Amino acid sequence: MDRSTVSHAPIDSPIGRLWVAVSSRGLVAVTRGEDPSPDTDLSILDPDAVAPVLAELEAYFTGQRRTFETPLDLRGAGTFDAATWTAARHIPYGETVSYGELAAMAGRPRAARAAGNAMARCPFFPVVPCHRVIHADGSIGGWGADTWVKRWLLDLERGGAT
Repeated sequence: MDRSTVSHAPIDSPIGRLWVAVSSRGLVAVTRGEDPSPDTDLSILDPDAVAPVLAELEAYFTGQRRTFETPLDLRGAGTFDAATWTAARHIPYGETVSYGELAAMAGRPRAARAAGNAMARCPFFPVVPCHRVIHADGSIGGWGADTWVKRWLLDLERGGAT
């Protein structure tokens, strides 16, 4: 996948170190961990290029930002994934929807499982609020091995995280 030059920089957050990667078109990925994503062949460490996204994330984690203005670089994303990630950005801060509701928001009301798979593949959290999507029965569901992150983000948005 050619995304031309990708700039990346880290930010330490309450949920661990995040690596933010941007291209000239927008956000490429936000990943958690000590090292940037392994898909960084054309990537350069450039905090200045990433500064606007880092500022939005810092404001989000301190409760001063409820939405992100950063555009997404969706090159290489499947049509339904892109529609699902775009729809998820419309879930209000502090609220949740089910995977079925998200599928309907993305134009495919009977594709709850596909919406769940799209969320599992989403490289943009929390800019795309994957944590706001839960099971129809109200349970938080799995989110890789880090369900505590999903709970923490929901608590933050509901005024309870510190």
